[in-house]
Amino acid sequence: MLMTVKLVVFCSLVLFFLAILLKNKRRKVSGIQVDNGQQFETFLCELFKRAGYNARSTKFSHDFGADLLIESGGKLIVLQAKYYNRPIDTDAVEEAVVAGTVYGTGYVGVITNNEIPEKVKEFAKQFEAKTFVKRIYFIDGRALEKLKRREKII
Repeated sequence: MLMTVKLVVFCSLVLFFLAILLKNKRRKVSGIQVDNGQQFETFLCELFKRAGYNARSTKFSHDFGADLLIESGGKLIVLQAKYYNRPIDTDAVEEAVVAGTVYGTGYVGVITNNEIPEKVKEFAKQFEAKTFVKRIYFIDGRALEKLKRREKII
């Protein structure tokens, strides 16, 4: 009986520490720890500013899909930020397009700490071909590394 209790306690502790390790691994973004989507948006805004962009965050809720507003080359670019532990889906593109409509620009994008699947890029090409959208930018974890080095990415 005592051995069973010790085994249960030991297994519980192992699982607890594994959960912490996995949580921290998912939350590591370009060498920076962030805890939630709002911190991710703030982090991104600062990265863009340090890279020489005119960047500002929108409010954190009821933002019509716009999380960051970037001015580059005389264009207003509306970015939808997605801080996920999985690749983004086509909903992110739709949200960015709605945000572009609200802010009156045909330049929109999605920025994520994760991957951007090919099916999402193909979906975006349809929007570019059939709507007012002039360009949809995709910024993934690799591009964030460039931005961190103050390289221009859009």
